Amino acid sequence: MTNGKRRFHRLSTKFICGTAAILALILAATLFVNSKVAARYYLRQQTEYVSQAGSRIREYLDAGMSPDEAVASLESSDNVLITYAANTSDYDGLSSSLRDKFREKGLGFQKFWLWDQDYLSAVRKGSQFRLYQQDKLNYGILVEYIPVGSNLYAVAAIIPNTADFIGIINRFSILLHVISLIIAVVLLYLLVKHITNPLRRMERFSQEIARQEYGSLRISTRDELEHVADSMNQMSISIQQYQKMLQAKNQQMEQLLNDVAHDLKTPISLIGMYSSGIQDGLDDGTFLETIIQQNNRMSQMTERLLNLSGIERKEHPLTTIRLDLLLSECIGEQKLFLSKQGLSLNTAVTPNLEITGNAELVTELFSNLLSNAVKYAASGTVHAELGKNDGQCCFRITNELGNDDLDTERIWEPFYVGEPSRNKALSGTGLGLPIVKKIADTFGYQVRCIREGHVITFEVIF
Repeated sequence: MTNGKRRFHRLSTKFICGTAAILALILAATLFVNSKVAARYYLRQQTEYVSQAGSRIREYLDAGMSPDEAVASLESSDNVLITYAANTSDYDGLSSSLRDKFREKGLGFQKFWLWDQDYLSAVRKGSQFRLYQQDKLNYGILVEYIPVGSNLYAVAAIIPNTADFIGIINRFSILLHVISLIIAVVLLYLLVKHITNPLRRMERFSQEIARQEYGSLRISTRDELEHVADSMNQMSISIQQYQKMLQAKNQQMEQLLNDVAHDLKTPISLIGMYSSGIQDGLDDGTFLETIIQQNNRMSQMTERLLNLSGIERKEHPLTTIRLDLLLSECIGEQKLFLSKQGLSLNTAVTPNLEITGNAELVTELFSNLLSNAVKYAASGTVHAELGKNDGQCCFRITNELGNDDLDTERIWEPFYVGEPSRNKALSGTGLGLPIVKKIADTFGYQVRCIREGHVITFEVIF
């Protein structure tokens, strides 16, 4: 038997043994109540019944009825026998008189005697009960003595011997509980099997997930187990998606490391080579300038990498910002580069456009998109628009492309550049658009690239 089967076998055993123990406790409690409580409870109920009859005989006599009329009325309405005799200090005679009158009404006594203490207690308290067990007759007689006026009334009711009856009930209880236990064990076995079979399948399914064997778990029980199975299927799908995402992230990280190593290799080599040239006295006056340029290039790349990684990790306070003012500042910074490239900038900016955001990062987003357009524009005019579109602020920048090989699916990847020679001196670090994408994703902006022939447009919806 496998470990899984042993576990579920133990679960079945716990269910069945637990149910058997519960039924055994119920049986023990039933036998105890029947033996110790039921007889006393029945005697108490009969005592209250006789007491009510005794109370009514007083009411009838107080209402003016004769003793015989009161006795006859009560005997006809209640399951009691009533007799009376004149009060006397002769307890033996009083006892014999009451016994004879009961016999005349068909109630025979094996044991009956009015004790003097019962009589005195009845006189003192107003009533007194006495139970006479008739051993051979297998019943008892409950008598209430009630002194009213000059007579002593005796109200009697037959109390069956409950011991034999309770014994029969107990035997039936044991039989019924044994049958119930057998039925319960069978039903529990079927019920537990209905539960444990899906659990075994869930266990196997989870083991398959642990082995990275992803499949589908189908359980149709129309209860919580089915919901758990659905949740496990969703978990399996989520794990697969997460693994694919991790693999993609790992590939991106490997590519990023390769790109960083490749881009740093050239300036480091140049710095080392020109430093050796200075050391060997080969400097023609340009070596130090070259070293400084390559050092600045590495510093710029490092700063932009840190900026890219810190967008999500750092906290950026949000304030109400004017998009049109921030865009105007960025356009002013790009005028010199536009003139060097022989480009003109056509703008259409709606004033007083406000959003809640971070001014520093939105400025960097505008600046990167503008500089990207200036670097890759073939000629002519760069068009920049900022306005409202369906109630949302929208920024669009459009330019003509001189590169037919631009892969618009990869432009958001770090270190990917659209300049055909991939000359970073011409195109920059290749981190501008990834920073734009990271800012947009962090703050929930929508950013996309649209290419139509030789025209490319970047659109940001705030």
